Amino acid sequence: MKFKTIFGEVIDTPCVGCVVNDNSKFNEGRIFQTKLWDISQDFEIPYPGMIVISPMRHVSNYIDLSEEELHELQQLIILCKKAIVNIFNCPKVAYMFYDKPNGHIHFVIIPLHGLVEINDKYAVLSELFAKAPDLLKDKQNMQRVVKAIDDLKTYFQNITL
Repeated sequence: MKFKTIFGEVIDTPCVGCVVNDNSKFNEGRIFQTKLWDISQDFEIPYPGMIVISPMRHVSNYIDLSEEELHELQQLIILCKKAIVNIFNCPKVAYMFYDKPNGHIHFVIIPLHGLVEINDKYAVLSELFAKAPDLLKDKQNMQRVVKAIDDLKTYFQNITL
């Protein structure tokens, strides 16, 4: 399957989530990586600070995560929330977990900092997907995305787990 990231990278992979395992395929947007998890800017939706936490191995079901992975995921979620509060002065976020059949699980954190108006708090992701084409064309938005990535990288620079 081929797809294009918000940064124009064309990636050919059987599992979109598994691109985090191959640093030669996906480079733009990577924020932080541990032995078990990858933290990146969402590569499908250009919303500043929209973080995707993906396991570094192919896991298609939440119950297949190891105790070590679950523990580290919990730590990373807390660190990401602190980073978002710190960088964006944004105390509210939306958390979403994806456990798709035959897919790669991932956890998404979306800062609700008002850069994009969300009309339905229960449909945050679908609204952002619908607005993605316009957000990609908005140069100011894309500059905010890049700055958010840089700020998040700086925040995570001194983190060890």
